[in-house]
Amino acid sequence: MNALRPLLVASLGVAVSAQASAAPNTINNMNNMMSKHAMTINLGAENGSKQDGQAFLSDTAGGLKVKVQIKNEPAGASEPAHIHQGTCAKLNPAPWKPLSPVVNGLSVTTVSGVTIADLKKAHYAINAHKSAAAIKVYVSCGDL
Repeated sequence: MNALRPLLVASLGVAVSAQASAAPNTINNMNNMMSKHAMTINLGAENGSKQDGQAFLSDTAGGLKVKVQIKNEPAGASEPAHIHQGTCAKLNPAPWKPLSPVVNGLSVTTVSGVTIADLKKAHYAINAHKSAAAIKVYVSCGDL
């Protein structure tokens, strides 16, 4: 047993470390991966849209780079996207930071003056809307 003790301690350390770097996403019960300067979150479909996906956030010299990828976006759609204060379950409807619209399933934006560390100080969520005309209809959301 004493010979196995270092192996057990090392395995336990890896398991605890993996859990510490994952945060729950209440929309789709998946784990979001975080590090000091990068974050990947899962986006869950809302309002029957079947539009789920992921957002990849990373600190850059120019600010926070946010890449949103959404599956099943209708052809020809342009879906406004934002970072909102709050969570997907309790979202402040006023956008905190605008993102480029999702077109052909993709949005890439650099938000100046924001870092991953800033996002970790409070609750935020990324969401996409059906269209500019149907801005109150959310099609996808993920908690940061």
